[in-house]
Amino acid sequence: MTRALNVPDPQDRTTVLRLAFLGGLAVLLLAALLARLWFLQVLAGDRFAALADSTRLRTVVSAAPRGHVLASDGRELVRNRPALALVADRQRLVDDAGRPRDDESERVVGRLAVLLGLEVDDVLGRINDRRYSPFRPVPVAIDVPEEVLLSVRQNQELFRGIGTDTIPVREYPEGDLAAHLVGYLGQVSREELADPAFAEYRGGDLVGRGGLEQAYESDLRGRGGQQVLVVNRRGAVIDVQSDRAPVPGLDLVTWLDLDLQREVEAALAEGIVASRSILRSDGRLLPSTAGSAVVLDARTGGVRALASFPSYDPREFVGGVSVAYWERVNDPAEYQPLTNRPIAGQYPPGSVFKVASGAAMLEAGLVGPATRVGCPAAYTAADVTFRNWNPVGEGPMDLATALKRSCDTYFYDLSFRLWQQEQRQDEPDEVLQAVARRFGFGGRLGIDLPGEQAGVVPSREWRQEFWLRYREGYCDRAETAEPGSLARELLVDLCRFGGLWRGGDAVNLSIGQGDMLATPLQVAAAYQAIANDGVLMRPTVGRELRDAEGTLVRTIEPEPLGDLGLGAAELAAIRDGLERVVMEPGGTAVGAFAGFPLDAVPVAGKTGTAERDPRVPYAWFAAYAPADAPEVVVVVSVEEGGGGSQTAAPIARRILEHVFGIERTTEVGFVPGPEILD
Repeated sequence: MTRALNVPDPQDRTTVLRLAFLGGLAVLLLAALLARLWFLQVLAGDRFAALADSTRLRTVVSAAPRGHVLASDGRELVRNRPALALVADRQRLVDDAGRPRDDESERVVGRLAVLLGLEVDDVLGRINDRRYSPFRPVPVAIDVPEEVLLSVRQNQELFRGIGTDTIPVREYPEGDLAAHLVGYLGQVSREELADPAFAEYRGGDLVGRGGLEQAYESDLRGRGGQQVLVVNRRGAVIDVQSDRAPVPGLDLVTWLDLDLQREVEAALAEGIVASRSILRSDGRLLPSTAGSAVVLDARTGGVRALASFPSYDPREFVGGVSVAYWERVNDPAEYQPLTNRPIAGQYPPGSVFKVASGAAMLEAGLVGPATRVGCPAAYTAADVTFRNWNPVGEGPMDLATALKRSCDTYFYDLSFRLWQQEQRQDEPDEVLQAVARRFGFGGRLGIDLPGEQAGVVPSREWRQEFWLRYREGYCDRAETAEPGSLARELLVDLCRFGGLWRGGDAVNLSIGQGDMLATPLQVAAAYQAIANDGVLMRPTVGRELRDAEGTLVRTIEPEPLGDLGLGAAELAAIRDGLERVVMEPGGTAVGAFAGFPLDAVPVAGKTGTAERDPRVPYAWFAAYAPADAPEVVVVVSVEEGGGGSQTAAPIARRILEHVFGIERTTEVGFVPGPEILD
């Protein structure tokens, strides 16, 4: 009997293989799932627990009250007040083109325009105002009546994207007084937010712009508060995890005398405007376009008053400056009212610089205090004739008399001799430049205001660098100039030899002309040093910082910057000359101070008339008083104001009358002095 063979069915074998594969796959998937669960719950458990917690936390930031700015007597120049405002969610209401995002947004904008009494385009313009950060709601109306805010709140479904807020607003109790000292606020920019210095700022935060608001930003700003709230999934607060109260900014007490500041601004503005009616010898009226006035404490350098004309109104910047006002203050025809001229205006100082020139000639040993030098009507050096302001020559005189008469040729002679002496040196001493820097010229003084300019004290090195920068332009213009013309000769000379420091450069520098530039603050600091026995002080506006309760936090101590390096006899000669400018017949400022009680309040000063072709000369007057025990330094500068004795000195006189309580028998106002173009 034959047995049958047991051969496996091929179909059954395939089924087994499939089941085995599926079983293995299931085991692998289960293992992967278990591994993932183990990773999530064990290895990454703490991380995901923290993330879970964070989804239930909300951080609420509150701004700190900004510190106030106070005058020396405690009166407020700047303070805060709460203001009711309507704010708009730009992202919700408008598209990238600045138009309503949809029909509902268009209706909201229309309703808001009716409510505020504005045109729709005006409302859209405020919503799209790029001066405001895109990160926060944009204020569309500030100081809104309560009934308007109530209408929005009660009809929120009609004003989707529009909210209400109470925002702190800077208030200026003294109006536009001391605008350039105070400054204003503006929203932090995107560029600033990327700067590590603004790491604690957020989009929409306000930051100081100009003046003390900017200079003392870190002190005035304070530290914002922060609440970390625990909320449920519906957003309801169920707990407070942490709460840090805002810390108010510090109050800044300044050296400023408000009554004096008001008088200085009035005297400067009225004097400049009134001087425009003066008829010059050439038949034209004085332009007197703009000007500056500085009053310093003679011993400490504290700024008791500082004025720039024309000025602006910081109240226009509250809540964001309008486009119209911004365009106006940036219109060249308005003479740049935002420029703080006392610290940022750079002008040839003219004869007020002669105090530094005289000190340099003494230091160089060319003269002593009593050495007499001629004062002819003109001086010729290297075939070039330089004329004195006084066309009638005068006899030999010492330094004090040269200052009294503001004799140009006295300084021409000495400076040319000094130039010749230095030309023979391998490394010229450049005594005049060195002394000028000790007087505070040619560098920033470090006043606690932004925007201070350094001015220029030209030297051999400066001349070479300047020439290398502009030589190509000189050469190109020389090639196109008319052959044989004076312009071509000058340009050819500049092209070939413009980098040389020549005798004419030294002559011009000695009377504060040529390439010499100074700010009114630098002139004030130089005369403060003369009044302060030769010690130059850093000009400062801030005096101390106090907290919200009035407790003193920090005193801003007066800081000496250096010494003029003059001996007692040398300093006495310069001071004697300045006193004679005002108080002795023949002094260039005697006419401007006619009737002033000089026996009770002696005044020392110096007139200056600086040429800046093709413009009308710039007028200067620098003074300190009382001359025998100085308390204040006053400097006035008038752009295109003619003679210093004519326009600047009368303004300074009125300021000194206020400081010392002197009443005129005639009406107080601008009375021009004699035209002395020194």
